[in-house]
Amino acid sequence: MTDTRTRIIEAIRGMRETGESITIHAVAARCGVSHSLIYNRYPDLKEKIKELKTTQKQQRKAEDDQALIARLTSEKNALHAKVKRGKEAMTKDSFKALLTHVQEVYSMYDGLLEERNRLAGKLASGK
Repeated sequence: MTDTRTRIIEAIRGMRETGESITIHAVAARCGVSHSLIYNRYPDLKEKIKELKTTQKQQRKAEDDQALIARLTSEKNALHAKVKRGKEAMTKDSFKALLTHVQEVYSMYDGLLEERNRLAGKLASGK
């Protein structure tokens, strides 16, 4: 039968390999010992567990931060695409409105030209 220290070390190793959260309570439960045993008889292992817990927290925070960055980047790209589509649609609408306005101006010009020619004809004929 293995001694308690070895069981604790193996439990820590196993928990690291499986990605389980490492805490003194979790290690103690996995070994079938009380957490106070680890605190009182194995202070070096207690410190190792605390260090690993801190490392896990930092790794999880880094992973969460990376996921957040990826999500925000994706949202930013989607918004850029939406703005671009909106600008393109606005440009098309602006072009259509401008074309309509130009056609109205030409129509007014044609009407004024007819009026001018009619008046010029009246002046020339003396009526």
